[in-house]
Amino acid sequence: MTKPPFILTIAGGGSTYTPGIVKSLMVRLADFPLAEIRLYDIDSQRQDTIAPVVEKVIRDHSDSIRFCVTTDPEVAFTGAHFVFAQMRVGQYKMREQDEKIPLRHGVVGQETCGPGGLAYGLRTILPMVELIDLVERFAHKDAWIVNYSNPAAIVAEGIRRMRPDARVLNICDMPVAAMRNIAAVLGVKREEITVDYFGLNHFGWFTRVLVEG
Repeated sequence: MTKPPFILTIAGGGSTYTPGIVKSLMVRLADFPLAEIRLYDIDSQRQDTIAPVVEKVIRDHSDSIRFCVTTDPEVAFTGAHFVFAQMRVGQYKMREQDEKIPLRHGVVGQETCGPGGLAYGLRTILPMVELIDLVERFAHKDAWIVNYSNPAAIVAEGIRRMRPDARVLNICDMPVAAMRNIAAVLGVKREEITVDYFGLNHFGWFTRVLVEG
């Protein structure tokens, strides 16, 4: 049975990660058919720089997918079925401060852990709540937000407390990357290992690793 085509909005469309994300979607159109891709960002200059690259990626694979670039949340989210959130509040200028300020006090950390991770998380929770409210106001009633904004654990917990009924999936590739490294150490393919893992992204534990059972 053919799946209905979806409308996808990427919040944080000006990110340099956006072309790669869109390319990964283009090669899976049979599994995840798309009618429209929308880029949404509050930084129009940054987004307008990235948008032509994203459109080229789309047109290399499809002439029928509609493409929209906007800074208007109503335009971005109206009728959307999925919203991919990858916001970086404060952009790289603030990330630099998150990492350098703790170093001046003898503390190591980066954007997901330590004092810098905490500062970044506190900056990101309220904008994520604002995004959730916009999606619930304008998007399809069954829309899902896939949140890839760091620091994943802090943002996920903040969302859980402030918007407990929100349709949000908080994801990260850290556990999968760790599994890839574990498999390399064991000299097997990642698909051959099974793990027990608990916790949140960037704050979780592997308690058991099995190779082919």
